[in-house]
Amino acid sequence: MSTEPSPSATREVFADTCILLSFVQREWEHIDETELIESESVTIIVSESVIEELTTVSERRRDIYEDMVDYLVELDADIEEYDPDDRHIYFARNDAKHVRNLQMDLAGRGDRREILRDLRTFVRAAGRRVEYLESLLADQTVNPIPPLELRFAMDDVLNHDADTKIVMDAAAWTADGGSGVLVTRDSDHIIQNEARINELLIEEQGSEWTLQIRLPKHVLAESTATGQCD
Repeated sequence: MSTEPSPSATREVFADTCILLSFVQREWEHIDETELIESESVTIIVSESVIEELTTVSERRRDIYEDMVDYLVELDADIEEYDPDDRHIYFARNDAKHVRNLQMDLAGRGDRREILRDLRTFVRAAGRRVEYLESLLADQTVNPIPPLELRFAMDDVLNHDADTKIVMDAAAWTADGGSGVLVTRDSDHIIQNEARINELLIEEQGSEWTLQIRLPKHVLAESTATGQCD
């Protein structure tokens, strides 16, 4: 019995933007996302909204990383003293948390010279990974058009426009023949609201729109199990 997934076992899953960002920021993030994107038994599907958000967030965080470099060089300061509130650069909702994690990791790496080297190396690597993802996903990008009324109703559930777009795109892709699996790590909005999301989708559009919302590790485990059964 083969333990390797056959081509027919390849599974399509719709990826939230946070999955792609974790791959781009792999030095500081969970490893499951990298395994998922590089898996031969999983095909990542995204929408144009996901790619647009990836580009926007990646460019904004590149500016933040470069500001951190400027801070270290110009002020001769320690990385843990970098304070987003004191900088003249835009930080979105999740950026400050990401920067705090980055600071803690870098602070334990050695002196300022090593930190600067690691940070500059990361900025270059992150840019290459965004380009890699855009190329990889060019033929795996869909452009679903869910009903506008449904989007408004879903926004009342999630209360976050970017998350609403992702969920709506995944649901419309599912209704058009997709697997129905949405992989995300967004527990604050998407994962904890899975029941309410599906209740609304069934009420407004029917059961063919419902989603199975999974963490990366669950998708990887399910895909491995499928391959072992072939």
